[in-house]
Amino acid sequence: MPESHDFFVAADPESTRAIVRDALVREGYTVADGDQGTLLATRGSLALTLIVGGLLNDRTFHTRLDVQLMVAPDGRAVARLLRGSGRSAVKGGALGVARGNRAFEQAANAIHASLAQAGVLTDSIPS
Repeated sequence: MPESHDFFVAADPESTRAIVRDALVREGYTVADGDQGTLLATRGSLALTLIVGGLLNDRTFHTRLDVQLMVAPDGRAVARLLRGSGRSAVKGGALGVARGNRAFEQAANAIHASLAQAGVLTDSIPS
């Protein structure tokens, strides 16, 4: 499972930020602004996840994702989706890892679809 996913976009960073933010909100994340233009997305309850672990459903299992926005040397905006801090295995063992992987994949798919629908996605590379 990739630890990050880069989305190359033919749009300015602020427009890209708005599209990515909306995609994550539709996936049930609360999105806050971080340092240097980073988006911090969280979903679910950390306290409940630490108590019940992997038995929670996808929307209540605590997940954190970060998105860095930058400009590539060729001038395209890049939105890099990163797994957030806090390992899923600690929060639910094998079920927690599976939920964390699924959350990352769902977020990547949602961002990809939103950028493609807006007509600005030029490339998408998991890494």
